[in-house]
Amino acid sequence: YNEYKSYLRVMVQGETAQGLSVKDAITEELHKNCLLPVNCEDIYTQVEDLLLNTVDGGEGNSLLLIGNRGSGKTAFTNYLIKQVEKKADNPFLTVHLDGVVCVDDQTALKEIAIQLSLDLSGEVNLSSFASTMTYLLETLHSGDKKRQSVIFILDEFDQFTHHHNQHLLYNLFDMCQSKTTPIGVVGLTTRQDVVELMEKRVKSRFSHRQYQLHGPSDFHQYVEVVKSILAPKSKVDDTWRKHVDEILSDSGNNKILTYLERIYNYSRSIRIVKNTLYFVVSHFQEDNPSVIDVEHFERKLVDVFKDTKAVLIKSLSRLELSLLVSAARLSAKHANQPFNLEMVLHEYNEFVTFEGSKIFRIPNQDIAVSAMEKLVASHLVRLLSSRQTKVQKHYRQMYLNVDLVDLITVVNGCNLPASIQKWAQATLKF
Repeated sequence: YNEYKSYLRVMVQGETAQGLSVKDAITEELHKNCLLPVNCEDIYTQVEDLLLNTVDGGEGNSLLLIGNRGSGKTAFTNYLIKQVEKKADNPFLTVHLDGVVCVDDQTALKEIAIQLSLDLSGEVNLSSFASTMTYLLETLHSGDKKRQSVIFILDEFDQFTHHHNQHLLYNLFDMCQSKTTPIGVVGLTTRQDVVELMEKRVKSRFSHRQYQLHGPSDFHQYVEVVKSILAPKSKVDDTWRKHVDEILSDSGNNKILTYLERIYNYSRSIRIVKNTLYFVVSHFQEDNPSVIDVEHFERKLVDVFKDTKAVLIKSLSRLELSLLVSAARLSAKHANQPFNLEMVLHEYNEFVTFEGSKIFRIPNQDIAVSAMEKLVASHLVRLLSSRQTKVQKHYRQMYLNVDLVDLITVVNGCNLPASIQKWAQATLKF
């Protein structure tokens, strides 16, 4: 065992066949956003054929990749473009547009010109999208330049449907149907109803090819993805790969698998588990490279699932925490009925009167209002309705938005006067 552990230590500090340490190899794999997601082989074959037909056959094609965030749409597209570059006989150009960045057609046109290294400063009628787009493509192929295909990648595709008259989408899809310039349009979106957001004239020019990306279909596939990240092919030794298989094996009470399953049940997004793994791998110590330590892995995964409300409660000032406890007492007394700031202050003043100490008194009402607004902004207390703007702040109805037992548990762990902790603990008796 000591020899085995020593060998692994050498591996982490030393180099793999590619000249990378295991830590660097895994980090490189985590940073990579160019891979084929699981369960996407059939989709990939179809989409690759479409783009190859565009590049080599001069066909115009359009399609949509639909999937939840983290399902691998961007990684799929990056991998696709990379493979088409290798297999295509002809060169092609790629334009990446993001619907969040390109808020209107003019911004999109300028971005297209920048990525195609073309100049829009000449005498061009920028008020007409169609004429400007035609000018760009004609300029691109002017002189003796061989006509090249252009593949447009539209990220956050649904955002482009909000552009005025949807000129960008209309012209791109219209060009797909014409044979003047072979272009391909690949849209990435999370909206299942994105086609219904298109105008009738845009919809009529769209090919209606839609492909769904779902990510891992079960936990077993999810674990296989994690294994492929921690032990990337051709980058690590078989001994390291065996070690990864052991710590992720489904045998006995495997705590790592338990926490990975919690992540899986929360979200099947590969992005989330990659961020978690990056956090773990980044803490590999060069002076103590004990490979993937189970306890360390568990501790880091616990950090991921920290109760954010508990963290928020611990960050509150004494007054804010006291008002939150007062709200909790009211909620417990009146069976979770709504309350307002005036009722909370009345409950808090009863405590201050009972204690008979001036240090707990609130100097003025504005401080109390500000403290309650912070509780609302932190979502520890929520307003009954957003339509209370005309109601005075002292009388706006609200609910407690934190579990009573969890609140008392956190309060007991805070550095507060014993009298406040005892007062909070008494809330459980209602």
